[in-house]
Amino acid sequence: MDMTVPSSCLQPLLCILLPLHFAGTEANPYLRPNVTLLFDSTMHSNSLRNCSCTAPVRHCDEALANLLCSCSTVSRSSLTPGGLRWDGSQTSRTLTVWVRELWVLRDLLNGSQVSELRLSLCAPVPVLGPAQYLTLVGLRRLQVYTSAKSTLHQDQALNTISKAGPDAQDSALRIAFLDMWSLSGVLHLKAYSVVGPPLQALKKNFPNLNLSEKDVQSSDLERMPSILTFIY
Repeated sequence: MDMTVPSSCLQPLLCILLPLHFAGTEANPYLRPNVTLLFDSTMHSNSLRNCSCTAPVRHCDEALANLLCSCSTVSRSSLTPGGLRWDGSQTSRTLTVWVRELWVLRDLLNGSQVSELRLSLCAPVPVLGPAQYLTLVGLRRLQVYTSAKSTLHQDQALNTISKAGPDAQDSALRIAFLDMWSLSGVLHLKAYSVVGPPLQALKKNFPNLNLSEKDVQSSDLERMPSILTFIY
């Protein structure tokens, strides 16, 4: 994906750095109860498990999730890339995704719409080397848990919207670009936001950006500036 910031966004009047809040938290090995959980299954080859959990479940414990949660299996071949839509209006505001294989990030989450996301890395994900980015539409809060106990920052949370400023507008189209190397927990999660161009110009500068009609619900949104957040 071309990560070059549009030239129009570099103009002083159009590009505004916005302060974002991030925090490290005490590592908690358990999910909170009443969550929706997705994970690539080692017991159900090449498939995704979709679970509703009313009891606390230890991160990355597939056997416990299958025992305590209500789960169904979704074939990987039936997934639409970037087709996930999670607006936070469901019973559980936060969507939790356990990651063992890179395809879960690439095929399930990349280009999807999710407002509150918790990622748990259950195994080392091969994301080193050339920068690889995850694109998320409408992201407001990100939490990252890394199962490796040797990780410096095992449990982190980051809010992508400040309490004041242009990004506080609920009507703006928000797109987050997550550097997947940042999921390793080696460094604190950091982020900055810029006011970008309207949707039409954005698509020209980011031709691989996966946006559906569901992401753009009105013609007004197409003409409004976008909010671009870079997480690293």
